[in-house]
Amino acid sequence: MPAPLLPVLHAAVLPVDALRAWHLDPPLTVLLLSIAAGYLLARRAAARAGRALPSRWRVVAFLGGLEAVAVALMGPPDHGNAVRFSVHMAQHTLLMLVAAPLLALGQPARTLVRSLPPPALRWLAGRRALVASLRVIAHPITAFLAVVGPFVLWHYPPFYEAALRIPALHELEHASFLGGAFLFWWVLLDPFPRRRRLSATTALLLVFATWMATDLVCATVTLAPRPFYRSYTETAALWGIDPLADQRLGGAIMWVGGGGLYAVVLLVLLVRSARPGTVARRARASEPARLLFPIAVAALAVVPLVFLSLGVIAPVMARDGDVVQWEREDPQSFERRVEAFVAAYRVSERDGRPVVAPPAGGEALLVGRAEGWYPLLELQRGVEYQLVVSARDSAHGLFVDLGGRRLTVRVLPGHVAVVRIRADRAGEYPILCTELCGPTFRSMTGLVIVKE
Repeated sequence: MPAPLLPVLHAAVLPVDALRAWHLDPPLTVLLLSIAAGYLLARRAAARAGRALPSRWRVVAFLGGLEAVAVALMGPPDHGNAVRFSVHMAQHTLLMLVAAPLLALGQPARTLVRSLPPPALRWLAGRRALVASLRVIAHPITAFLAVVGPFVLWHYPPFYEAALRIPALHELEHASFLGGAFLFWWVLLDPFPRRRRLSATTALLLVFATWMATDLVCATVTLAPRPFYRSYTETAALWGIDPLADQRLGGAIMWVGGGGLYAVVLLVLLVRSARPGTVARRARASEPARLLFPIAVAALAVVPLVFLSLGVIAPVMARDGDVVQWEREDPQSFERRVEAFVAAYRVSERDGRPVVAPPAGGEALLVGRAEGWYPLLELQRGVEYQLVVSARDSAHGLFVDLGGRRLTVRVLPGHVAVVRIRADRAGEYPILCTELCGPTFRSMTGLVIVKE
């Protein structure tokens, strides 16, 4: 990940901290390595069968696409996506406009089919339902809906907030972005096993309609008069940036990135369509453009109406962060207060850390350390507490979602933050660190246990 992007993640981050912003996701790593191995094995099998192979640059493009997925989902963008809207949009841009077209340029479908033995090919060709399904999947209207639908859906604030709050839903969001974009670029660049490519007119309309539909979403987010996403309203201020400015930066990243790429692709298609003989071929080609055009027009009409309506309800969606009072106290003095608090209200122990139940309505002390948040807190549902939190060794960012009520506080050694908290739902809520505080920042966790 380029070092200049790191300041977008956090304040006072050095380029060397880039190494700290990576994490290993074992299931995703195994999946990406398996896809790479399968692609290379399929290419080898096709070569042994004497069939045409994708060029070497296409192999490099495909492997580069897998690396782009790894950067987006295991690199700095994945660390900052819950803290900064602009970082999240950079992550989506990597998936949709970098990884997806590179994967499509690698011709994975063509390579896979050509690696199959003749009996398997004859069996697949005889499956009429499968062939019909592939024709529907490879249709330009399907490609348009696959890339535009998730883009519109997941930027609608209620769904966006839900994806930030629920990890499984967040993974589904990323999968739909990558899968829909891959289908779009596959249909446009390598519609195998279709018998022919899209006609020039159909390809031009597909790219133009997708460009305009996604641009309207980007423009609405970028030019909005107020923040749409309340999670970033609460977190952006921690890094000294106005939430609206962060939203506009994120919208501009998508707007410029998508618009630039679609403009280049559209220009290439126009140049190709002007070549001699293209007009005659276009006249003979099938033209689903009559269906594409109404869909594109409908998208252009519906998308802005939906997003412009958010200007009316944005005040409901954007909530001011909790009021934090600041005090100054020596780190050693605060540590002694925490130890006295633990000794007075300790009720149990979990994984070697004490569980402390402060009195109802009283103070709950918490200190951020490199090894985790100390101690674990046990609170009563519906009771308001005064959370007193500081850091011992370096800057830390406390983040906890108490059943839909988010709390985000950035703490420094020598500074004590005092904020009122209340959990309305019973359960166990992990405390995370949103600061690049060290090589093990992802394992710096804590816990709030809310009981009836």
